[in-house]
Amino acid sequence: MRPKPPYVSYYYDRHKKLRWRFRRPGFPQSQTREPFGSEAWWAWYNAAVEKRPVPIGEARTAAGSISALVVAYYDSADFRQLRPATQRTYRGILDRFRNQCGALPAARMRARDIRSLMDKLSGTPAAANNLLKVLRAVMRFGVDRGLVDNDPTVGVRMLRYRSEGFHTWSEEEVAAFEARWPLGTKQRLGFDLLLYTAQRSSDVRQMTDRQIQSGRVQVRQNKTGQLVDIPMHPRLRASLESCEVAGRFILTTQYGREFTEKGFSNWIKKAAGAAGLPHCSAHGLRKAASRRLAEAGCSTHEIAAVTGHTSLKEIERYTRAAGRRELADAALSRIA
Repeated sequence: MRPKPPYVSYYYDRHKKLRWRFRRPGFPQSQTREPFGSEAWWAWYNAAVEKRPVPIGEARTAAGSISALVVAYYDSADFRQLRPATQRTYRGILDRFRNQCGALPAARMRARDIRSLMDKLSGTPAAANNLLKVLRAVMRFGVDRGLVDNDPTVGVRMLRYRSEGFHTWSEEEVAAFEARWPLGTKQRLGFDLLLYTAQRSSDVRQMTDRQIQSGRVQVRQNKTGQLVDIPMHPRLRASLESCEVAGRFILTTQYGREFTEKGFSNWIKKAAGAAGLPHCSAHGLRKAASRRLAEAGCSTHEIAAVTGHTSLKEIERYTRAAGRRELADAALSRIA
C-alpha cells in the first residue's frame, strides 16, 4: 500500500466496511468507500483538498441571524479600526452573546429584549452596561449597512450604580509597599514606574530604555494613542539606577520575557499582598499619582498632560476630592 497523503485516516463502519476520511482544520470534511489508490479514490482526495476553507463561525451562522450580524461586524472597518485591546474586549462580550442568542433573527430584536438581558445581569451592572455599549455599536453598523431596519438599543438606558472603581493607594499604603520592597528590587521598580509616570499598567509593562532618555519619559499610550512626554521624577531615576535592566524591556518575568497584561497586573497585586496590601492594584497607583497631582494644586489640564487622559471627567473627580479635603482642613483649623 502506498503511503497515505496528509489529512487522511481510515476506519471500519458498523457494517465492517473500510471508509476513508479527509479531515483538515478549517476545511470541509469528506468520506469515501473507494479502494485506496484507485483513480476514483484520488479523484475524491483531490476534490477534498481543493475545496475552499470554511470561514470561522460559518457552521453556526444562519443568514439574517444575530450571529450573522456579529460576523459581518467583525469583518467591517468599524471593528477593524478599534484598537486590539478593544477588539478583544468586544469579541469576548459578543461571543458570549452569540452563544446565548446567536440563532435568533436580528431583525426581530426589540428594546424589551435588550432590557430583559440587562435585567439578568443586574447583579453585575458594569457587565450589563458593557453589553449595551457593544450591542449599540453592532446595531448601528447593521442599520448603516442595511442588515437591520431598526436599532433596538435606542432608548435603552444604562443601569445606574455607584462604584469607586479601583482603590486609590493612600500615602500610608505607598510607604508600606516601599518598606517591604526597597530600592534594587524588581517589584519596587515596577511600583515606581507606575506611580511616578502615572501611566496604565498596559503601557508600563512594555516600557523600554528608549522611552526613558535625557531625563524624560515618553509613552505612546496603547489605549488612546495619546503621546505623553513628561520629565523623569527623581525617585524614579533613583529606582532605575539601583536596579539592573537587561534586555529590551525594563520589566521582564523571571524567565526574561515580556509580561502579559494580566500577568503584570497579577505580579504587582502579589507584591502588594506581600506588603499587607491585598486590596491594592496596579491601576490604583495611576489613581494615586493623579490624586497627588490634584492635591498639589495642579489644574485638570496639567494633570491630563501627565496622565494622558483625553476626557477630563475622571481628573475633575480627583480635583474636587482634593479641594474638599483642603477646605475641610481649613474649616476645622478655625475652631480647633
